[in-house]
Amino acid sequence: MRILLAVHYWLPHLGGVELEARQQALLLRERGHQVSVITSRLDGDPEFELDEGIEVHRVRALNTLERRLGLPYPLFDPRVLGVARRLVAESDVVIGHTHTFLSTVAAARAAKRLGVPFVLIQNNPYIDYPFPLSLVQKAADITLGRYSTSRATRLVAISEFTADYVRRLAPGRPVEVMYLGVDVDRFSPVTPSERRAIRIRLNLEPDAFIAFTVRRLFFRNGVDTLLEAAALLRDRTDIRVVIGGSGPDRAEMDDQIVRDHLDHVTLAGFIPDDDLADYHRAADVFVLPSRTAEGFGLVLLEAAACSVPSIATRSGAPPELIDDGETGLLVPTDSPDELAAAIARLADDHPLAVDMGAAAYARHGDQTWQRSVDQLEAILIDAVAEGRG
Repeated sequence: MRILLAVHYWLPHLGGVELEARQQALLLRERGHQVSVITSRLDGDPEFELDEGIEVHRVRALNTLERRLGLPYPLFDPRVLGVARRLVAESDVVIGHTHTFLSTVAAARAAKRLGVPFVLIQNNPYIDYPFPLSLVQKAADITLGRYSTSRATRLVAISEFTADYVRRLAPGRPVEVMYLGVDVDRFSPVTPSERRAIRIRLNLEPDAFIAFTVRRLFFRNGVDTLLEAAALLRDRTDIRVVIGGSGPDRAEMDDQIVRDHLDHVTLAGFIPDDDLADYHRAADVFVLPSRTAEGFGLVLLEAAACSVPSIATRSGAPPELIDDGETGLLVPTDSPDELAAAIARLADDHPLAVDMGAAAYARHGDQTWQRSVDQLEAILIDAVAEGRG
């Protein structure tokens, strides 16, 4: 098949959707399919490149909303409509990632006009942004979101929680749930001695209880709640909180660490892809403190693949991935008291943390990208067959 992916960003821009899309593209190409991508062209990006055999076509876009407001939403040049039409005409099937991005809307429009099957993969549910971004989100849902979903041949969501959101946008339409996967060659368990060596290499305390998260430092991701929980654990000299990632709220978090004397908290900054698995392996528990609308929680799978339990809020899809009290712990959103108590519980009962990590590995150890793309490939084949019929 000739497959076109429409995605708002591509590497080197980092984010969950673009990493997911690239993994799908690589595996589909390995299976003999011809894969092309239409995406945004930001400063320094080439207009066209081959990324391990994947044709990447970039259209000029402004990234003002992400730079100024932390909202990862590129504003495409109108030429995206013509480029999308040309690439869709050369394709057997089109995949659009997330309903309101302009790359997805352009691909949906061209696919409808040219009679090419269009598969929409919805990666996030409704995000409860603070005002005034909340108004933008609602307007985008009503206009762009409904436009994309109405033109999709097949609707796919990456969790049951996200699927419910898509069903509200497209009443009566079937929505297939397709969980994401993890690269088990990269993310895998280590022995206690290997973990200690990893901690030394990463300049982490070898004997501390380490609670780790990697997040984009932005409102909806709840890292400020984790910092408030860390303040409640200030007297626990055995606990370290390690936060990886970058984002628009970094300076504010630096100030909070200084203001609240959080000497046991480390802001590790951007974590290179080559080090990410080792940060997971170095941890005793992974923390996902999302404030709103976690569409899946791929990092929970990555932690589980390293035999590390997770503590997550009940916002969105994490309850689908964590068996509370067995593979990890679930806490309410915006509750630093309960988040701190959950971290302390596992720090005080190391055998429980180890058992939960083993249970998480047993549950998710075979939830690979290959398995996820098996399902995606079947959806694409069916969509093409239905289009020909």
